[in-house]
Amino acid sequence: MVERFSLQDTEDLSPPQFFLSEDQISSYKEEGFLIIRNILSPHLMSRLSSGSSDLTATPCLHCAMTYYDTAPLLHSYDNVCQRPELIHQHFHEVLYRSPLAHISSQLMDNRPIRILRTIILSSRARQTIPLRWHADHAIFPGQRKCGDGLVVWMPIGNTSYADANGLVVLKKSHKIHEEMIDNGTWFENQGSVHGQRLNLEFYKSLVKTHEKEEPTLNPGDAILFDRCTVHSASGVNSRNIRRNSWQIRFFADPQQFERDLYKHYPSSPITDEKNANEEGFFSGPHLPQIWPKTIPGEQHAIRQGHLLRTRQEWFLFMLGYPRHLFISNVVRSAESLGFSLQHPLFSVLVRLGEILQIV
Repeated sequence: MVERFSLQDTEDLSPPQFFLSEDQISSYKEEGFLIIRNILSPHLMSRLSSGSSDLTATPCLHCAMTYYDTAPLLHSYDNVCQRPELIHQHFHEVLYRSPLAHISSQLMDNRPIRILRTIILSSRARQTIPLRWHADHAIFPGQRKCGDGLVVWMPIGNTSYADANGLVVLKKSHKIHEEMIDNGTWFENQGSVHGQRLNLEFYKSLVKTHEKEEPTLNPGDAILFDRCTVHSASGVNSRNIRRNSWQIRFFADPQQFERDLYKHYPSSPITDEKNANEEGFFSGPHLPQIWPKTIPGEQHAIRQGHLLRTRQEWFLFMLGYPRHLFISNVVRSAESLGFSLQHPLFSVLVRLGEILQIV
């Protein structure tokens, strides 16, 4: 059974501290990532594993809609769930009882931290996740710079190996990504589906010039990488084992709402002005503060379930995004037929859609 929140649970949720060394911080800023071993306690590892098992065994609307409310690339995963902490107590506990927020603050110049999104990504034992080099920069606020947003990636239950769909990152790739932002290339490409494919091709080309980091991560370990660091699943599963992971995306506060952002996904909170306060800075339960302390009003809204949609609300909401639905269904259909996003047929479909102003 899915364990939901106790509405009487009003204790302080401020996460514990964990101090990094100067060498760890310097290494992160230079390489674009940092691996921390045994950062989760056995209790929190157990809670993460049991929570994941619950959501796999008990399908729910909130998780099912993740396929249509996030990147079409995620259709290759067998099981996904965006923001599981909204519906399951165990994920909420791990998020707020681990020191990951304090660690992230130190990697972003000791600024306050807000939660952008979390997501579970799982694959079947004999499934191979395609190699797709990409960066998560576009989904973060403040898109004119790197360094003020990061991703925490951790395995659930099983050890993550590079030859079993494990996470792989390109060292120092965040630096050349920032050059793309500074010279305007990244923004020029982000305005169209064809341009986004050009960015993906550029990320793919970096393998020739940047060294790969292929970590083995045990349950309780975590890798943190910059919003601009290029990464991918390994594209290899010679062990034929299941991949199960949880990603947490944090960003440094304050961040200002920007009206001209290209809107990638329907529920992207950074493109909704309702998530900004009177001064124009992001706030509220859709982007809750977690460090140095939580805000009671934001947590109350989360516990009351105000961020969840009914089936009818989802239906009406998604009708407002026909373009995204079209792209998601094209990708889902193409992958079910064995076509990758690099296949010439997919490129033709994208071009045709742009000519007809469908995408």
